[in-house]
Amino acid sequence: MSDRRLCAFLLLAALSAQPALAAGATADEVWVAKAERVAAPKLVLRDLDGKKRQLSELKGKLVVLNFWATWCGPCRVEMPAFAKVHTEYRERGVEFVGAANETKASRAKVADFARKLGVGFPIWLEASLDHMEAFNVGPELPATVFVDVQGRVAARIQGVVDESQLRSLVDRLLDDSAREASIDRD
Repeated sequence: MSDRRLCAFLLLAALSAQPALAAGATADEVWVAKAERVAAPKLVLRDLDGKKRQLSELKGKLVVLNFWATWCGPCRVEMPAFAKVHTEYRERGVEFVGAANETKASRAKVADFARKLGVGFPIWLEASLDHMEAFNVGPELPATVFVDVQGRVAARIQGVVDESQLRSLVDRLLDDSAREASIDRD
């Protein structure tokens, strides 16, 4: 399917679906209470070097998983915020993954896009609508999922995430993680 046809399909699907969690919502509106969290779905994609990568490899870390594409205008708008926040939080144990709705054949284009925007986090290719729906954020790009250290979905956002919203959710995940670690030590 061409990029234009896929974009048109995603737009039609988005218009016909009622978004569960919208961009611009407060942290409380997109947050999943601990008692209601479920394990993140299995996600296996290939990185830009062609190596198979799995979300489960990151269990024990806080993960920000962003579904995006180079041809998606809103994705281009939010990506600089992801690059900036990743740089500031990576030393605190927060992992970012860009799950690109791009084919293996687009690898060079995706790598160039990431380089130009200073994206320093891993980009995994061939994310699909099925993957997004498994995380309950489909079908519209961009979409972002926040995963706690136990590998459970802690928050979901459909649409563009701004820098302050991104920081707020990452800080909240870090606070939750610190509280849980403190309880475990007691």
